[in-house]
Amino acid sequence: WRFSKSREGIDMAKETKFFGYKAAVGAFLVIFANLGACTTLGTFIATLANYSGHSVGAVGQIATVNTICNIVLSVVALKALGKLGARKTMLISVIACAAHMIFYTFVTPGANPQSLIFMYIAGGLASFAITFGTHAVCSSVIAEWFVEKRAQVTGMVLSGAGLGAAAWVFLAGQLFKVTDYKNCYRIFSCLVLVIGLLAVLLLIKSPEQMGQKPLGWEKAAAGETEELPGVSYKEAVKSGSFKVLILALLFSTVGGSAYLAYAPTWWQMNGMTATNAANWNAVYLLLAGLLLLGAGSISSKLGTGGFVIYVCMAFILTFVCLVLWPISGATYLMVLTVIFAAAAYPVCASIPSFVGTAAFGPKEFGQISATLMIAVYIGQAIASPVMALLLATEGGMGLAWKVFAVTTAIGMVLLLMALKMSPVKEKN
Repeated sequence: WRFSKSREGIDMAKETKFFGYKAAVGAFLVIFANLGACTTLGTFIATLANYSGHSVGAVGQIATVNTICNIVLSVVALKALGKLGARKTMLISVIACAAHMIFYTFVTPGANPQSLIFMYIAGGLASFAITFGTHAVCSSVIAEWFVEKRAQVTGMVLSGAGLGAAAWVFLAGQLFKVTDYKNCYRIFSCLVLVIGLLAVLLLIKSPEQMGQKPLGWEKAAAGETEELPGVSYKEAVKSGSFKVLILALLFSTVGGSAYLAYAPTWWQMNGMTATNAANWNAVYLLLAGLLLLGAGSISSKLGTGGFVIYVCMAFILTFVCLVLWPISGATYLMVLTVIFAAAAYPVCASIPSFVGTAAFGPKEFGQISATLMIAVYIGQAIASPVMALLLATEGGMGLAWKVFAVTTAIGMVLLLMALKMSPVKEKN
């Protein structure tokens, strides 16, 4: 009796010392630092253009370089994760994130080509931060630690992207009041290193390292978990639904990427100060992060098709408000812009996962998701060249917002078509 009671005490102690939640906090902090810091580019584009003497279109190509590198490095990151493990992979991401901001400080006035090269190198380094230290790698940490509560914990960890972006953009706005953009980046670089390195070195550890097992491993060991439903990767790729979904993601994500990169610049072009633009952007990102936490619940209530309509219509209304705001200058239009944009944030963050899972099931969704994300990255890469072309026209950025409203509407229709053509529905 004493022996069994002491064993119970040991088991309870182990349960209370379960390290998985600390690992989840570490993953949250890594994505908070990496993606949050990288998202501030939209706040700095106008300042970088003014300081360097290059056009907004030329500076905006940083985002194109970044997304092209994302496509290439997303494949490399998965291989690095397999060989190096999450901890070392994340360590590379943190160092790259800090380094990319330092490269922006090498820019000099005079519209010289060296400045553009430094900015494009910075965009490439940011890709290491994004692909080696955000969604895929952080999700792998959660998968190691959680059999139960995996979806809940993953959603909370990935919300670090929106909440981190809000925090960094807000900080940028405050720093603009007292110093120049170069010192902002130097301060950001130090903060990324402190937050990221502490998280990686102290909190990112595997169950094997801690001598523990994942939460809910008992059920998995007892065979209580059923085989995941859905189709195989090969079946998914061969389906018409997959091809339509690839096209849908291209159309639906291009506008969201343009908003994230250029909305603060649009506000500054129409008379808003850099600080106020950063503050509005911070409010948007904070709301987006909070709404992203509830994206799963909203999707389950509306259904995947309803959720697609909800987020895409929100983005269309965002573009309408962006076009109307310079004409009237009304504050309520700014308020509506950030609310609608925050509601639409899942277009890039959650739609690929939600629609992909609904269309093909969770059976081999890791591999399916990695392929779908290439379409998202291509959509993001197209945003800046399209914006640059439209900036050269008489309609300028105002015309661009109208074009992106149309592409979002087309993306919405294609997403709904992909769901109707789902091979999972055909099987059932």
